[in-house]
Amino acid sequence: MFTDAASGTRPVGRDRRGFLKELGLGGIALASLLADQTASGAAADLSEPLAPRQPHFAPRARSVIFLFMVGGASQLETFDHKPLLKEYAGRLARDIFSKKDLEGLSPEKTYTHTRIVPPVFSFKRYGQSGAWVSEIFPNLTKVVDDIAFINSMHTDSALHFSGQILMHTGYARQGHPSLGSWVTYGLGTENRNMPGFVVMTDGRPSGGRALHQAGFLPGIHQATLADFKPGHPPVPHIEAPAFLSRGQQRAQLDLVRKLNRLHRGIYRTQPELDARIAAFETAFRMQMEAPEIFDIRSEPDSVKALYGDTDFGRKCLTARRMVESGVRFVEILDGAQGRRWDAHGNRGGLINNHRTNAARTDRGITALIMDLKSRGLLDETLVVWATEFGRTPMEEARKEESLGRGHHHYGFSMWMAGGGVKPGITHGATDELGMHAVKGRVSHHDLHATILHLLGLDHKQLTYRHNSRDFRLTDVYGNVVHDIIA
Repeated sequence: MFTDAASGTRPVGRDRRGFLKELGLGGIALASLLADQTASGAAADLSEPLAPRQPHFAPRARSVIFLFMVGGASQLETFDHKPLLKEYAGRLARDIFSKKDLEGLSPEKTYTHTRIVPPVFSFKRYGQSGAWVSEIFPNLTKVVDDIAFINSMHTDSALHFSGQILMHTGYARQGHPSLGSWVTYGLGTENRNMPGFVVMTDGRPSGGRALHQAGFLPGIHQATLADFKPGHPPVPHIEAPAFLSRGQQRAQLDLVRKLNRLHRGIYRTQPELDARIAAFETAFRMQMEAPEIFDIRSEPDSVKALYGDTDFGRKCLTARRMVESGVRFVEILDGAQGRRWDAHGNRGGLINNHRTNAARTDRGITALIMDLKSRGLLDETLVVWATEFGRTPMEEARKEESLGRGHHHYGFSMWMAGGGVKPGITHGATDELGMHAVKGRVSHHDLHATILHLLGLDHKQLTYRHNSRDFRLTDVYGNVVHDIIA
């Protein structure tokens, strides 16, 4: 039995979950905390579990904006120019590549009878750097001299589920913390009124919640999901309930905090309760600042026009507002619903697929880099554009007429900008047909080690003890790619 805070007199019967929802924190705290019952390890600092922490060495970046193109963007149609494919067009893949190459790509498909496909879009060099960029990114060509392209990525799986989890957690299986969770675990956040790790997505990716969970880290490091649906707040219950004053809400939260502390005193082997208590505090404080950060109507018309009136453009603008306010790690997943970058022949075809996807994202990404730079934020904000894998130099095995490429993890492209990265360079290369990364190879472990390094964190020192073993984001692998660091 609890006393109703609105009247101070009426006793009402409620279950624990219903009571917590009436705090106005239900959508935030229950989704971000109570759904995660698996946190373990050392108890969190209840006073400030996400307080800023000292890095291992002087950082180049203060925050990260991670742009993830779900489905596997083709390196051959974006940033890896391979004109020799035109000369080999139509030749059987089995006559050019080894049996091991073709059988190792995907257990779901065979490439024995497939033929080489030339790039379907034209490429040109842009900027003083002379970076090769496909025609489908006309806006991005304006900022190529701020970007470090990496054309030598490789990873361990050509399956969407495993590939997405690898790129986010470093492991091909579920249960490990996400990159954003490791970052907030190592550095905390600079804004106590906001979570340290926020994800904006347009649907559920193949990897599901495993992409953004805290795994065995304390639950406070799990991502807060923001969903931009017309007519709905990005985070449920982000505004304080009208029937409670600020003081009444604070009193209720203090009561819950007291009860949880008593419970923790009895069950000291359940450290996940610390994360619950801490996240209720964060959720309570979010109501003071988050609505304003998510509301882009206050931005000048010129800025809104720069980003464009699209769902993706608004997310990019919101990401800038979040890192500007001190949020440590922001991720935008594009095409999560239905893996929209998955360029198979039976999914609309390669040409229509990539032209449409690039048109949806090109303006917002370019605006983000230009806006950060104009505000002096690009130097301290690391922007990463990535995908789970690339696409094959040959067509996929298909019956339909529409052209498509298969999954390909031997060599693909991504890029970084700002945050201590060398501007205007292209690192690494695949072979002449875009099959294998052969020069300056960068694995997903190397990528993670480099991102942590730019944030001032040594990936070998950032560990967490779980089940009698010290775990880290990069497992026992990973080398910092110093060639791309300014």
